Amino acid sequence: MSLSSALSNAVGGLGASAKRADLISNNIANAQTPGYTRRAAELGAAVLSGQGDGVRVLGVTLVQDTAAIANRRLSDASLGAETAASGPLSTLSNAMGVPGSATALAELAADLEIALTAAANEPNSDPRLSSAVTSADRLVEKISGLATETQDLRAQADGDIARLVNTLNENLASIEEINGQIVSLTVSGADTTGLMDLRKSLIDEISGIVPIREVTRNTGEVALFTANGGTLLDGRAAEVGFTATPLITQDMTLASTALSGLTLGGLDASVGSTDGSGVMDGGSLGALFITRDQTLPTFADQLDLLAEDLVERFQDPAIDATRAAGDAGLFTDDGAAYDPLNLAGLAGRLGLNAAVDPDAGGAVWRLRDGLGAAAPGLTGDGALLASLSTAATTPRAPSLALGFTGAGGIAAWAAGLTGTVATQAETAEANVTYAATLNQSFRDSEVATSGVDTDRELQELLQVEQAYAANALVLSTVDQMINRLLEI
Repeated sequence: MSLSSALSNAVGGLGASAKRADLISNNIANAQTPGYTRRAAELGAAVLSGQGDGVRVLGVTLVQDTAAIANRRLSDASLGAETAASGPLSTLSNAMGVPGSATALAELAADLEIALTAAANEPNSDPRLSSAVTSADRLVEKISGLATETQDLRAQADGDIARLVNTLNENLASIEEINGQIVSLTVSGADTTGLMDLRKSLIDEISGIVPIREVTRNTGEVALFTANGGTLLDGRAAEVGFTATPLITQDMTLASTALSGLTLGGLDASVGSTDGSGVMDGGSLGALFITRDQTLPTFADQLDLLAEDLVERFQDPAIDATRAAGDAGLFTDDGAAYDPLNLAGLAGRLGLNAAVDPDAGGAVWRLRDGLGAAAPGLTGDGALLASLSTAATTPRAPSLALGFTGAGGIAAWAAGLTGTVATQAETAEANVTYAATLNQSFRDSEVATSGVDTDRELQELLQVEQAYAANALVLSTVDQMINRLLEI
């Protein structure tokens, strides 16, 4: 080996060692940076005139397992979906209250049963009558409040959809721009790992919104598709379209076109399918559509059935002979008698008959003497109150749509619906816990490959130091030999 060849080899070795040391220090500095991927120098043999000429740095690579990343991203979508589904159910369950709490739906229904029985036992007691009217009014407020809460949650889900769609479009546009920069820099031989890391973070953010498949092109750019075949980015980013609806009422549905669906690249994109078959299904976006268009409307319908049972129990003409034909009973549909053909939205329109409500100009004695009575009757006559008490507690079989079985009175129905929602909320929370545990497992698997292990980096730095010292020794030796030759 000639001195010039030895010198060239040593210089190449020093350059490679310097690059490796630089990458190792960068890795250690970013060990706690979220989303950072470990870098490594790709080394290769240098060749000059067909002969080995030491080592050269071919490039910088990201150390990552594409399969682990793909699995983690699918898990991100699953976790996003379960989290989005769980939130509204937990809110509803909390709003209904835990049985035993003074403001719980089941407790308020039980209070009315108790108050009516107490008033029937002491029909001459104005405090008993007032207590029964107050209990009825509180139950009405609870049911109508839950109806309002349900529609507010639908509006919130709609707003969350708009927010996620905006994030999707912004990230896709950014990824398209980064793709172009990576292609340009790759042609010039520049390091693109920083841009690739940034692109990976943007894709990771999308993966929780909708499950994605990433395809890397030979040019270094990536194409993105949904798990069910929708094209998000292939050369150019597709525009995801959605129009938010700030105020949502119970009659507004996706089917009636009163609420917006999704478009992808200008074409309708299926989303919100219970079997997850929609083009945009599988992540938090699809779960929010299910919440807005299925979960919450189902609960609203259940509330209507609960309100219908409450109204019908006390609207029977046989209970109160003072009422004229077609008059409302103790509970009303926005002040009027309930028409079974107008069930939708009843919970939100539910009201207490003004005849017994002092705040509306009524009198509590009409609970004892009749809603249509013009003047107080015998204070000791508790027959009507007994009929009202019986109506409240008479077992009635619930509709299958309510999600519980077993005939019961108004308290049993309220407790049954409370239990149905509580079970759904608990199941949803358990699903979130499972999805989060699985997601962490996939993240750990990914980090094992692409994350920075500082101990490993320091061990490699020692090897780099030894290689650097060896190459420096070669340079020093060659320098001494050249100097000796010059001295001859």
